[in-house]
Amino acid sequence: MKSMKRYFSLALVLVFALTVALTGCGSKTETPAASTETKAETKTEAKADAKPAGEQTELTFYCVADSQPEMQKIADAATEYLKDKINVKVKAENFGWGDTYTPKINPMLASGQNVDVVFTSNWAANFYVNANAGYFTDLTPYLKNSKIKEIVGEDFLKGSAINGKNFAVPTNKEKVHNWGVLLKKDLADKYKVDPKAIKKLEDLEPVFEKIKAGEQGVYPLLNVQMEGPFKLLDWDNISDDDIPGVLYSDNRDTKIINQFESPEAVALYKKMREYYKKGWIHADAPTQDNFSEEMKTGKYFAVVQSMKPGKAEEMKLSTNIDWVQVDITKPIMTNRETTGAMLAIPAGCKNPDKAFKFIEMLYTDKFLKNLFVYGIEKEHYTKVSDNVVKLTENKGYRAGNGWRFGDQFSDYLLDNEDPQKWEKFKAYNAAGLPMKSLGFVFDNKNVENEIGAVKNVVQKHYKQIWTGAVDPEPALKKWSEEMKAAGVDKILAEMQKQYDAWLKANGK
Repeated sequence: MKSMKRYFSLALVLVFALTVALTGCGSKTETPAASTETKAETKTEAKADAKPAGEQTELTFYCVADSQPEMQKIADAATEYLKDKINVKVKAENFGWGDTYTPKINPMLASGQNVDVVFTSNWAANFYVNANAGYFTDLTPYLKNSKIKEIVGEDFLKGSAINGKNFAVPTNKEKVHNWGVLLKKDLADKYKVDPKAIKKLEDLEPVFEKIKAGEQGVYPLLNVQMEGPFKLLDWDNISDDDIPGVLYSDNRDTKIINQFESPEAVALYKKMREYYKKGWIHADAPTQDNFSEEMKTGKYFAVVQSMKPGKAEEMKLSTNIDWVQVDITKPIMTNRETTGAMLAIPAGCKNPDKAFKFIEMLYTDKFLKNLFVYGIEKEHYTKVSDNVVKLTENKGYRAGNGWRFGDQFSDYLLDNEDPQKWEKFKAYNAAGLPMKSLGFVFDNKNVENEIGAVKNVVQKHYKQIWTGAVDPEPALKKWSEEMKAAGVDKILAEMQKQYDAWLKANGK
């Protein structure tokens, strides 16, 4: 926070010396937010196609995804397109999924580095932690008169706010989630799997037997790090995936529990031990660290995924593999969705006005949005019709994953996708059960030390247990003892205290 004040003070000095209306970088504090409000309203009322004045501004855009060889080519195309709109020179780069992205971005944020736009979420470059630390600009004044409010919906923006302030903008995409498995289509067809007959993971066990016996080098189930069958338990998480503290996702009660010690989790650990001993899970699963890369190898039949309409077709884009989608859990609406994919402006950004205009255009400008999703027309894709594209055979750019930013409903459809995809998305959103906890934000300041210690314990133990590499009973006993010694009970008590108070304050 001290660094925020230095930025603001410097801005005031420059205003006085140059008599130019410059705005300091935003922060969580009241003063900078108030100082940017008038300017933000003026900027966001400007039309995106108005020709800008002044020299070109360099703008950095860091997002989570697989690295793309021709990422800068896309950024250069964006620079050319934006020259007569907001006059920025775009520098864009993807860093790998969660375990790679977060260690890259967090040090930049903490040091106050001049970075303009970053992806943040409840699972990568943790939104709550970084916003509460003062590392993100308050975007509330910018959003006041922005088209983003209309596109995303005020309720969804409120759901991603902290104490009424928006420190990042959520993607307009699916607003609920469910879990299921993707099955490698060639093998699902070969072994005559009926997706409608699969209601739970155990229903696939006869097929797993056949895959193991008949497909050399193919493993029946991918289970790497926190991406695997544990997700099928579908907890309503209070904090990060590796922090104890969840609610059941059927609104059965308001008691927060330690999901890692729950009866459902213990049963799953035993099941994974069976699978591991049968060779259905890769022997190196506890040490594998890149779920996305493993999925692309084609060595796995079944992969647990967060579902939505058209998930199989979407994942073909990033894996170049045909999949069959099997939905298992029911759709629910949680805080996971409101903060599952967002764009923020770091406090170290020197040009927050232009950074926000760039973000806004990812919601309002179809060409710019699809440039970052699919690449350059006739090079990375060809158009089948105005809104349908076919990918070319290229290795330079296969980013996809349009859910990461902007308005996904403006994305082109792939030629293998359902023409009714976006209509089905709307119906899917409407079908989700809202959780009682929707809008609740846990403040970890009273248990920061305990959370850090417990996180270390979770990271130390979970991979071996979740993948079935060890006998779960003695391993879980040791894990539980170490969590208790690290302060897990204090964390759960603090979560429950805050949640009970929030429920009472909101009449729930």
